[in-house]
Amino acid sequence: MSTSFLHQNSIAQTVGTLSFLISSFFGIIVIFLTLFGVRKIFGTYKYLIVTFTTVGIGFTSLEAVFHPCLHFYNNGYVFFYLSYLSGLSKETLKVILSMYTGVYSVTISLLAVQFIYRYWALFSLKHLTYFRGCKSLIWAVYCIFFGGIWLMGSYYLLEMDDVAEKYFEEEILVRYGVSIREIPALTFVAYEPKDGLIRWKNASHSVLINSIMVFQYGVMIYCGWNMHSKMEEKIAHLSLIRKHHNRQLFKALVFQISTPTIFLFSPLIIFIYLPYFQIELSLPGGVIMSLFNMYPAMDSIIILIILTEYRIAARKMLSDVMRKSSAVFSAKSSNTSQITGQIELPTIRTML
Repeated sequence: MSTSFLHQNSIAQTVGTLSFLISSFFGIIVIFLTLFGVRKIFGTYKYLIVTFTTVGIGFTSLEAVFHPCLHFYNNGYVFFYLSYLSGLSKETLKVILSMYTGVYSVTISLLAVQFIYRYWALFSLKHLTYFRGCKSLIWAVYCIFFGGIWLMGSYYLLEMDDVAEKYFEEEILVRYGVSIREIPALTFVAYEPKDGLIRWKNASHSVLINSIMVFQYGVMIYCGWNMHSKMEEKIAHLSLIRKHHNRQLFKALVFQISTPTIFLFSPLIIFIYLPYFQIELSLPGGVIMSLFNMYPAMDSIIILIILTEYRIAARKMLSDVMRKSSAVFSAKSSNTSQITGQIELPTIRTML
């Protein structure tokens, strides 16, 4: 008997909304502390952290507003919307679906830029001129370029054709109670159903996203490994405080990429390449995507836990707020006591 996945999809939407709330909460704290609380992180790196955190919040907001669904079926998968805002055309919604993948590409590109900045800050200070003034626009173009390639690749290379429509028609109808013709969807089918030949249009999308990920992760691994192997020698002449600060920044970068890579990105990549193994399956991927959207929250939490400056700034601001609240409360209590005393004296005289 066929099973409906509408309940699992509802759970995924709830988790996605929760991910957005958690990511926004911790992200706003990180942005506020970076701009107004932490003094040892300054210049371009400050704005890199703010930009990265903002993009992360924007990424989760797409999930919270539109609730994209992912479904794996035998030799392919479907990326689609079940519910969406009224007034938007299917084509517009397909663009928004593609934007979701593009923002992911921007996210990993920004991570790579952070590694490049920290690497040059330690080993090639003259190259930091590329992070100042108008030259810093290079990195905006860098991120937008890779985000745009991924976005356009998803939109054009995963465009649903007659073969994909027939392949998923019954499956989507049974599992989600809608016709795939009526919903905005991007589809992937690895092989032609009739003769088993590889579908090169869809396969080229796999090559495209794999190339971008290998390039970005290659940059991070190269910079990270060199920082790991040469950092102690490079910072030997620095003060103890500066040494501690550089080690913490490096540790934060490592956790920022390793944690989501191991627990979130790698499983998703495995599932995306599953169609090539011709395994019979029918699996909703909504929960996986919702967990994937917890990454921005994880990133903010990593910064708050690992970097001492953020913990100190958070405690200071919290104590300032509590002290001001206590002062306001004391002032109100004092005013209340004075008013009570003024009322009590005439009352006593009246009674006498």
